Amino acid sequence: MRWLSKYTKAFELGFQTALEYRANFLLSLISAAYPIFIQTFMWTAIYQNSTESVVYGYTYRQMLAYTFLAGLVARIVRTGFEYEIMDDIKNGRFSTFLVKPQGYFPYRLCSFFGQKLPGLVMILGIMVIVLLSLTAFWGVAPQFYQVVAFLVTLALAVILNFLIFYCFSSVAFWIIEIGFLFEGIRIVTILLSGGIFPLEVFGTRFLQVMNLLPFQYTVSYPINVLNGKIDAAGIAQGMLVQCFWIAACWLLASVLWRWGSGRYVAVGG
Repeated sequence: MRWLSKYTKAFELGFQTALEYRANFLLSLISAAYPIFIQTFMWTAIYQNSTESVVYGYTYRQMLAYTFLAGLVARIVRTGFEYEIMDDIKNGRFSTFLVKPQGYFPYRLCSFFGQKLPGLVMILGIMVIVLLSLTAFWGVAPQFYQVVAFLVTLALAVILNFLIFYCFSSVAFWIIEIGFLFEGIRIVTILLSGGIFPLEVFGTRFLQVMNLLPFQYTVSYPINVLNGKIDAAGIAQGMLVQCFWIAACWLLASVLWRWGSGRYVAVGG
């Protein structure tokens, strides 16, 4: 059980790091509320001036529910470890993982979950308040199986988004200063995942392309599971697709990191 204890320690260190920066997390959570309020006013104006009760396949209540949930889910699946990986490779700290009996991937995964835990508990609490408010004022009450399916798909979405950015972080082996690229990738992936607007807003052809990519299964798909837009068969199919992309991204990450490790040169640390 020694192998388990060292990764448990990585989880604990990640958890402690999250607690140290709790004020930063609270401020980032407050800042995430501004886009939600802006979109609420925007969609209210659109539906009030539309002759149709359904716009882009969403009713007004479903669209507002999507807007609130998108801001929270995007915050849950969001990463940040890619900057730490860049520093490890740039400053030579990655060398310690080449000589120690500790895998870099499981270390980063356990540390990531440790850092996510405090924020996850808080955001899920906020999400419960949002759902209760929607139920009280609008009668929007998801069924029990939808809530359970949402939690499962959300857990798979967190793992999938971790693997996506773990693949992107391997670029640090080829480019030293890559922080600017990470920020650009983060903005693009939020857009492609449906973290800002529902993907239906961009048209049918765009949605067909997104169905061939993994991004929508990190934000849009879990939300629509809870939103009631996907039936039981579609939920089961979507979970299988999530598992497929998790396996595919893990294989891709293994290949990229194997190639990148062959180019690695320790110049610091």
